[in-house]
Amino acid sequence: LPEGTALGGREIYDRLFKNRKRLRTVVEAGRILSKDPAGNPQETHFELRAKDYRGPDDQPTDGVFAKVVIILTGPRDIEHTGYLYVHRNDRADDQFIYSPMRKRVARANLRGQNVAGTDFSFDDFLTTLDDLEQATYRRLPDETVDGVPCYVVEATMLEGSRSRYSRSVAAIEKEHYVPLRTRYWDEVGVAVKELRSPRASLKPFDGVWVPTESTMTDLLEDTHSTVTLQRVDPNPALDDSEFNTAALERR
Repeated sequence: LPEGTALGGREIYDRLFKNRKRLRTVVEAGRILSKDPAGNPQETHFELRAKDYRGPDDQPTDGVFAKVVIILTGPRDIEHTGYLYVHRNDRADDQFIYSPMRKRVARANLRGQNVAGTDFSFDDFLTTLDDLEQATYRRLPDETVDGVPCYVVEATMLEGSRSRYSRSVAAIEKEHYVPLRTRYWDEVGVAVKELRSPRASLKPFDGVWVPTESTMTDLLEDTHSTVTLQRVDPNPALDDSEFNTAALERR
């Protein structure tokens, strides 16, 4: 059979996740350009650091799957705001925010919250934390997106999933298993967002293909935000001390 003919939805997503997880650590710097319905622009700059704590058996280490730190580096009114997310399996995830105005770290609930008023939520940023077991998968008819043949898979989140979305349908580029278009539905079945990544923006970093440009559209508010990665450092040496509340204050 031609490559991919016998693949089911779960197998396709398994390959998608394996592509992502080959980055055990990563440092990214970029900007998010947002526009409201009137076309007024807003630019936000950020730096993201992530570390995967899964072992060779894909199981967590000391109850931790992964840790992510996001620091806002502009504009001036939100500069130095920081977020720490610790994805766990032994208890609820740890989530913290550092406010430069208050000069202290506080616990927060980041899930479902938008990043600095953009159309990207923290759920959208934390794609490295995807868990294959949190959804069921159904393969749909293939499509061509951006001139490229794609697998199409519907993912329906299981009860108890930490995602803010109830389901999604992704068109996944066949060569590198990277989604080029993903549409998201909320818990009452309303389509709320669509994410698109141009095929030309896919670039390899230490063997992992990453979209360096992605646009999130809020289908209800008719707004959109485009994130552009200006720097990606794949698999750098990141010490555990960079992923705690004290590190938020230092940075």
